[in-house]
Amino acid sequence: MKQGKILALVGVLVVAPMALAQGSGASSKPSAGKTAARALEVYEQGKRLYDAKNYAGALERFDQAAAIEPDKARWQYNRGLALRKLGRFAEAREALLHSRTLDPAYKQAEIDDKLREMGFSPAPPPSAPASEPPAPSISTPPAPPPPEPSVVPRGETSKKPANPMSSFCVCSGMALLFFLLMRWQLSKTKPLQDPHRASTSTLQPRSEEFAPLEERLEQVAASLVQVEHALRLKEDADLRALLNQATMAEQNAWQSMADFRKGTASRSAVTRRIDKAHEAAQAAVAHAHGLFGDKAFLPEGQRVGCYFCARPLANPSFRMQVPLKRGSQVTNVLACPPCANMAAAGQPPPVKVLRSGSGQTQHWSEVRGYDPYTHRHQPHPDMSTIPAWQYTPERSLGEVAAMAAGSALATGLAAYGVSRLLDLDSASEAAAAQAATQAATQAAAKRASEHREERDWKDHS
Repeated sequence: MKQGKILALVGVLVVAPMALAQGSGASSKPSAGKTAARALEVYEQGKRLYDAKNYAGALERFDQAAAIEPDKARWQYNRGLALRKLGRFAEAREALLHSRTLDPAYKQAEIDDKLREMGFSPAPPPSAPASEPPAPSISTPPAPPPPEPSVVPRGETSKKPANPMSSFCVCSGMALLFFLLMRWQLSKTKPLQDPHRASTSTLQPRSEEFAPLEERLEQVAASLVQVEHALRLKEDADLRALLNQATMAEQNAWQSMADFRKGTASRSAVTRRIDKAHEAAQAAVAHAHGLFGDKAFLPEGQRVGCYFCARPLANPSFRMQVPLKRGSQVTNVLACPPCANMAAAGQPPPVKVLRSGSGQTQHWSEVRGYDPYTHRHQPHPDMSTIPAWQYTPERSLGEVAAMAAGSALATGLAAYGVSRLLDLDSASEAAAAQAATQAATQAAAKRASEHREERDWKDHS
């Protein structure tokens, strides 16, 4: 009886894959056409949402299109545009560079312009030149002649080569059958170990494992702080790109470290992230040293940071002025290029503050001991962000802007450009109107849902 079941299983595992392999090629072309049409349909929905300035909804549709056709550069490009509008510049950069990887000729100038506007270099960071392959030896023997075609005697027919897909399916079926038989045999001798229990037990970290990992991350952070200060000497696009890449790798390592503390990541995963951050930081340090020599790391830059996000602005050519209007008063503040671009698009960037237990907020420049260079890579505790129109300083806005800009205000807010006027009162009104619209939409949806439930209850009573 058992032998009969095994033979039946062999038939299913061998014959069924062969049948599947024979019929797999017929439907590939029609399905590809349907896939492209579906991706285009989802994209058109996203484009309408984008034109209506519903960037979150547009991003959702572009994500769907990219999931349907992952090799299409057009969908990644539009993902980058939507992410840029949402102020998620690091993700926007990755999407645009992914689009360029998929199709280097697609939207070349547009991608370069968008990367520059977000403060990134359009060119990839410098890398070590690849070593040239060794020249072939003169005494290399000539290639062997191609094999002569086989001659089929008269009256016989040549056999067609076996279908590789069928052979693969047969081998896979036999291998699966062997695995099932071995598993059945082992189950008779000893019980199988619970894989879930085994995986969770290996992810429980010990307290002594944290210290060396955190020490390495702090070394990475200290190196990147040095690079931030080195940019005071000269703004260099390649060094800025290397710094941005290293900062993203560092942030990923810190997040992986937090997951490791919670037991949701392994030590090896954290180590890989830290290794990647360390390599990126060393590349940035080496490039800075190659540009400026030892003087790059001697004195420190001025305590100047973006009024909104506190990003260090060591070099005037990386700063922009943003005029803020509240009531009838206009105050100029310094901002980094990403925040200035958001302001120019009419989207007020959030402001980094320290919120006390009583609900009062303190601008980052007013927090004692807060350093834009250090705390970009070693986050200050208890800091958060709030919308720019909600932040009302206890002192005048001009005083806070001067504290954030350091001594740069004394030289007339040295910067390479001026953004368009950002009206905080109008932004507050627009946010209130949007919140009211969303509340009305949710209330209408709730009433419609209750009506449907009442109707369904009556229909089925």
